[in-house]
Amino acid sequence: MSEIPNGWTDRDLEAAKAVLAVSGNDEQSLPTLTDEEIVALDGVGRDQLVALPFLEEHQDQIQFAGNVALRSLLVKGLAYPEVAEGEAEPAKLNASEDITGIIMLRRTGQRLVAAERTTGNGKYWLYGYVHGDDILEEEVNDVGIHAFSVYPAERFADRLAILADPAEQTTEDGETVELNQEQFEARAAELLGDTRAITVVTGIAQESESVDNTTFYASTGNVHGLEIRQQDEETLYRIAPVSRESMISRLQTVISGSGSK
Repeated sequence: MSEIPNGWTDRDLEAAKAVLAVSGNDEQSLPTLTDEEIVALDGVGRDQLVALPFLEEHQDQIQFAGNVALRSLLVKGLAYPEVAEGEAEPAKLNASEDITGIIMLRRTGQRLVAAERTTGNGKYWLYGYVHGDDILEEEVNDVGIHAFSVYPAERFADRLAILADPAEQTTEDGETVELNQEQFEARAAELLGDTRAITVVTGIAQESESVDNTTFYASTGNVHGLEIRQQDEETLYRIAPVSRESMISRLQTVISGSGSK
């Protein structure tokens, strides 16, 4: 990241560079933020591209929650008012360098990859903001805690594979079943009825409407991959047990966006 995108400042850019500079450092200690802190820092009125599970349960109190979060950030010294020279009142609020860098990197990634894992116990999310050779990762749990880390982009597919298959059940590729919409609806329970977790991974580039996605169904003993494609005017569903190698390959396609080219 070398140029300042519209709407950002020199300080924002330098903070973003400082965050990316810790990529791969196992001792990095980037801040953990809550739903309400994310919204307070990024703007209560701005649409968020990530899950906000706590705030989704308190939709009618988002403004209040954001104000309380901002008060807490000010008290902790993680945010502070900026007073321009010659002025008596603060013109705006600034945040600490690492938080400022994270907020900018979340909004300026070349590509956003979002993964949602659903089990009988709830949901868990993993987001990756692609910045050249590095990824800013944002983990979100079902109570609205957002943990951040930065590492080389080449590691991201493995991180997503662990999310989709934490038990490492993927062993080898199996026979592919291709179905149309009607057939898929009729046979889904038969083919995927033992599913314990579903992980949907989606990638989209800035200023692009093309979307890449892949889905994995983890059951007892194996993981099925689902690919959906259009043929003429018909939607086709391709389902098959996948190996770890195939899973990584599909994830890398979503991360890079090569599937939509």
